[in-house]
Amino acid sequence: MAKSNIKLSKGDLTVELLPQFGGRISSIKITGCEEWITQPQDVLVPRSPGDDFIRPEISGWDEMVPTTDACTSLNDSKELPDHGEVWARSWDVLAESSDSALLNVELKVRTLKFSRSISLFDESKGRYRIDLGYKLENVGPVSTPAFWSCHPMFRGEGIKRVRVASNKPLIQTAPPSPAVPQTFLPSDLAHGKSIEYWCETDDEIEKVEILRDSGEVLTFEWDKSEIPYFGIFIDNHEYCPAQVISPQPAIAYKVSERSAEIAGRIPILPPGAIVQWKLSIFLDREL
Repeated sequence: MAKSNIKLSKGDLTVELLPQFGGRISSIKITGCEEWITQPQDVLVPRSPGDDFIRPEISGWDEMVPTTDACTSLNDSKELPDHGEVWARSWDVLAESSDSALLNVELKVRTLKFSRSISLFDESKGRYRIDLGYKLENVGPVSTPAFWSCHPMFRGEGIKRVRVASNKPLIQTAPPSPAVPQTFLPSDLAHGKSIEYWCETDDEIEKVEILRDSGEVLTFEWDKSEIPYFGIFIDNHEYCPAQVISPQPAIAYKVSERSAEIAGRIPILPPGAIVQWKLSIFLDREL
């Protein structure tokens, strides 16, 4: 059985993981500052692939593999479950230290092995860095699509500004209308509403910054050659009992394996092939 909790620390930074619950990142916090991750409002319950992702204990940071929206694959007509498989599986802990861990899980619906490493760094002067290293390996005998998008649910209360480093406006995808100003702030939506945006396929997005009223800053950074696509979901109590900001860098386009296949924007891994990528998160006490 997987460990139920891993707590990593570096200086004043702590990060908590829940291997038993989809490898979830359940907490990112600097001592004396507010929690960044949305917390559950109910007891966590073990889930199975195919269960509804929208559930009483929805919270945390999950990984979406091999789809986000449930769909039928164009590649082989397989039915892929709601928000993928790995969020609802128990992960194995391959390595663990005081400030790093390596977890993995082998999928059942796809011949893929998925792993994520996490390492904490003290950058000095109140700045910390979290590096997340990802790998998908095709361990089967035939080629298979490789879909991943991260699904962090950052707390939306007390946020002053969200800055997406985009060259052009994002595409409003859900709901497609009426158009909503792209402030990416839950407080700018009506209560009980949410909004989703996706990048143009040729946009050059490699950074998102979330600034709190308190002056604390969380910055996402990645390499577009590794992570070419980006979406962002904003919720003001429609699906989650709290306000949520969810930046979603992705290696395939939009919200399902099928939509990525239709766009021709998804890696196809031959047998034995591996795709790898990295995310960095910078945490500052103030600008």
